[in-house]
Order: sequence, then structure tokens, then C-alpha cells
Amino acid sequence: MTDKIMTQKKFTPDMEQVKATSAKVKILCQRMDAEILILDDIIAQLEEQNRNSPLYKYRLNKAKRLLKMESSVS
Repeated sequence: MTDKIMTQKKFTPDMEQVKATSAKVKILCQRMDAEILILDDIIAQLEEQNRNSPLYKYRLNKAKRLLKMESSVS
């Protein structure tokens, strides 16, 4: 077993290929960051729409009334 390990050649990566792969990964990360920012904005817009919804306002007011009742009973 040790003979096999000793006879194996050391792998030396091609630096040009490493640089090219690194550049591709950097571009992908930048694109993913941009996509995440756009999704965060869409989520914020949807949350704002939800907060302006009559149903949401009704449920929120109902929850506040319930909590006021509970705090006065305690």
C-alpha cells in the first residue's frame, strides 16, 4: 500500500484553469447576489400589499383587541 502512495505523482493544478474557474464563480456569485436583492425587493412589496389588505387590517385589529382583553383580565 505504501509503495502505491509513493509512486503516485503529485497533482499540480493548471493555474490558468484555476483562474478561469475562479472568475466564473465570482460572476455567478455576483449574479446570485443581484437575484437575491431583486427577490428581497419583491418580498418587501408583497408584504406591503398584505399590510394594506382589508383582511390583514381586520385580523390585526382583532388580535390587538384580544390582547387588550387578556391584559386587563390578568
